[in-house]
Amino acid sequence: MASDVFAVLIICSLLLFGAHGATFEKDALIPLMNAKVFSHRTQLTHAYGSLPFLCPSQHHSVEHSWLAIDQDLLGDRPVKSDIQIRALENVDCATVCSKAWTVSDAMEAKALIEDDYQVEWWLDNVPCVTASYTNEISTRVYRTGFPLGRIVNGQIYINNHVTLNVVYSREEHDPNKIRLVGFEVYPESIQNGECQRKTMDTLMQHVTERRTTVRFTYAVKWKEVPPPERPWSMFVMAPNPDTYLASSINMAIMLVLLSLVVLVILFKTTRKEPASFDELHDELDEVIGWRLVHRDVFRRPMYGGLLAPLLGTGVQLLLVFSYLMLAISKDWVHLANPASIIRLLIKSFVYTSVIAGYWSARIYKVFRGRSWFFNACLTGVLVPGVILGCLLGQTMVAWCVDSSLAVSFRGWTVVMFLWWLVVVPLTLIGGWLGERQGVIEHPVRTTQMPRLIPRKRWYQEYHISLLLGGVIPFTVMFVDLHDLYKSILEKEISIMMSHLVTSSAVMALVIAQVTVILVFFQLCNEDYHWWWMSFLLGGSSSVYIFLYGLIYYMTKSEVSGFYGGLIYLIRLALGCSLLCLATGALGFFSAYGMARRIYSAVKVD
Repeated sequence: MASDVFAVLIICSLLLFGAHGATFEKDALIPLMNAKVFSHRTQLTHAYGSLPFLCPSQHHSVEHSWLAIDQDLLGDRPVKSDIQIRALENVDCATVCSKAWTVSDAMEAKALIEDDYQVEWWLDNVPCVTASYTNEISTRVYRTGFPLGRIVNGQIYINNHVTLNVVYSREEHDPNKIRLVGFEVYPESIQNGECQRKTMDTLMQHVTERRTTVRFTYAVKWKEVPPPERPWSMFVMAPNPDTYLASSINMAIMLVLLSLVVLVILFKTTRKEPASFDELHDELDEVIGWRLVHRDVFRRPMYGGLLAPLLGTGVQLLLVFSYLMLAISKDWVHLANPASIIRLLIKSFVYTSVIAGYWSARIYKVFRGRSWFFNACLTGVLVPGVILGCLLGQTMVAWCVDSSLAVSFRGWTVVMFLWWLVVVPLTLIGGWLGERQGVIEHPVRTTQMPRLIPRKRWYQEYHISLLLGGVIPFTVMFVDLHDLYKSILEKEISIMMSHLVTSSAVMALVIAQVTVILVFFQLCNEDYHWWWMSFLLGGSSSVYIFLYGLIYYMTKSEVSGFYGGLIYLIRLALGCSLLCLATGALGFFSAYGMARRIYSAVKVD
């Protein structure tokens, strides 16, 4: 299967990614896309073209990607703007339109400005950002979008003028061609449609609940910079190195200690083999519970028909998330362009459906399943059905508040097409291939009568193991999770991508090690019900991630309102559930490999 996984990675690399951005010659027209307006407080987005108080575009049709769902999940409804931007051509002052406002238009603009709504534009796949300096950080800080308006001394003003600062670099092999690396927007509120402030007391465009006419203007400036080492480096705020140093030390200590414990377990369980069961009882110092349950340890679990599809999808998601980390490390995708991440997740999930069907069928045969076809169908329907249920819940919430987060008809059409005509058939193919493989043989046979499990002490209970098994991997990712939630909710990217990738890999190793250790302790307590337990131990860290997401939402974020909180909760629950499946499969196969390794040394009759 190693060669199959490698082939999948190569295919995905060819299909998912191309060159970053496009190149332009002088005077080439670069389309500016009006995407949406969004707010950190409400989490509800609105299509830019749906706002009646802004300049309408002459291009009414939405520029859909072929997936459509990647834009729907973010609330993007991109429409070509009437703003004309030509490569290397400065514009001192140009008018977009003069918009006549009704009373309702003014009231809607006032409400959105009070909720701190931001405008999001895109220029050649580069998002617009607001650049600023802070007292805490001496370097420039980028935040996605620019304010729709501002509140000064209790008065509300609309930003009706923008200065577009386009940052570019020249191609090394062809200096006549340029590539965009940044798109800064500096908004201003200036009355009477002037393009620059003449004095410090220049009047701003006041928003009052009365009829008026607002003139929207813009200016364009170009700034050349050397080609950046990393394509998205300009969009990342420099993190605190001391925090990441402490996190790295914590990861190293955790990894070394757990590795030593695993090595001790393997050494103690494989260094000596008793000749007979009687000799095993004679050597009292070597009598440990894991040997006593060697005839029951591979007994098939209850509800194995449900565990097999979950494991198959878990292996699939583990491959998808691993590929996502690879893409982040190579700068193929970035948090500054979340649509690229969504496209990667959707496409790689579709392409790897055959992996889910294959491993689900292999495990299903281990559990002595009778119908591989039913198992493959359940694998292709169960988790995708839950995902679509969450999307439907988000769409219904968005419909209630007239938000652009509602999945469009085009998006639903593409999703149903991919699900029933691609994912399910590929899963069936994978299930058929897995059914053709031989049954995985276990090193020891299972008796017909199950062994009684001794009564446990309180610290040996399942819930104690789950609490301990989840908190250790969570501590590895805590710093990165904090910065990740901040970047997502506040649109201010302050996370070290290389550290995120490293900590994700360390977290995977820690999950595997913790699961192996706790499952071994469970076997030492003569409890052989480890199949489901290993899966739950592997996925238990996602519960802590979910809880911390709630804590961050309630204490750190500015999100307010019932509907915005509900959408955040749906997305958080969905993301943590998928992560639970991936890490649960990792924990299961780690414990399965450990059990096969230690019981292969048991030759007692």
